[in-house]
Amino acid sequence: MSRSAGRTVGGIVGKMVGGISLIPARLYQRYRSLCDRLPLALGMAGLFTLTARATGVFPEDWRIFIAASLLIAGLIIPMAGYVFFVLALALPLYSISIYIAALSLAILILPIFFLNRHLAAVVLILAAPILSQHRIALMIPFLAGMWWFEWGGVLAGLGGAAWLKIFAGMCRVTSDLTQLSGQPLAADQLIARFHEANSLQTLLWSVQPLASDSQTLLLHILQILAWGLAGYGVGLVRRRIDSMQRPGVGLVAGISAGLLGFGVGSVGIPLALDLLEVSDVHLSFLMECSWNGAGAMGAYAVHRSLARPVVTPSPNRIDPYRPPIRPALEPDPNPVVRPQSRDEEQMDIIMIDLD
Repeated sequence: MSRSAGRTVGGIVGKMVGGISLIPARLYQRYRSLCDRLPLALGMAGLFTLTARATGVFPEDWRIFIAASLLIAGLIIPMAGYVFFVLALALPLYSISIYIAALSLAILILPIFFLNRHLAAVVLILAAPILSQHRIALMIPFLAGMWWFEWGGVLAGLGGAAWLKIFAGMCRVTSDLTQLSGQPLAADQLIARFHEANSLQTLLWSVQPLASDSQTLLLHILQILAWGLAGYGVGLVRRRIDSMQRPGVGLVAGISAGLLGFGVGSVGIPLALDLLEVSDVHLSFLMECSWNGAGAMGAYAVHRSLARPVVTPSPNRIDPYRPPIRPALEPDPNPVVRPQSRDEEQMDIIMIDLD
């Protein structure tokens, strides 16, 4: 293949790849509100399906119908979808315990009045036990700081860590966040344990794993604060990324601030206060923090590329691999007639006489 042919083929392939890469950005920008509501709608439908399946309240066809209704309602009107989500959880929670249902519904109703614009963050917090089993729960403060800045990162970090600890304790699994990731959280044990519990037992059994003694309580408080500190660090840098000349450097700095928050709150201060020993700090936790931060950074980079304005190539753009086409010379519609001199007029008269 000649060099010119190779350049031509390379130019064609480059145009095809560039055109295909613009398709997701165009679709996202055209249906941006729908795409932004999709994670909330999917989260509510998924959480209801898992809860209903664990309790066995609804048959399969009703679970599918309610989950599909939640998805559609969340896409059209997020607030209406969240209200429907809370109502749909009432019967599965009531099948566990009336006290569990009353306590859970009271907490789930509060975001309707105070966090109605951040319902996606509420669903992200509720999904913490599921994310923990897949080793991505540490991404919660990173994502919250990226999307809802410093105070959103603080609230999501604190809420996600506290809910994950309480749920793990109710399932009789360790509540230490440095050792919890990847462990299965069996909901059937929670259901069997709290099914016959009274109101006082429900409250005590929910918080008892966190407060068995003063040192244990302090360790859990520091780990919860570490998640909030990580979200605050990410959000603080994220607020200044748009005004930076190099947003990539700012993104790395934000993730680094979040990792620092995790390290100080979960490892540094507990070691300084003799709440942990060096042997209790596992390398897997530090590695997990790093690649969760990298995953959050990749998610934000993808979102930023999708939200960037799409530049449509101009039809008059010159292809560097194709030689320019020179236009054909056309006759001048208004030619300029030069007046003849006297010698030229005499020569014309002589030529006429000869003819």
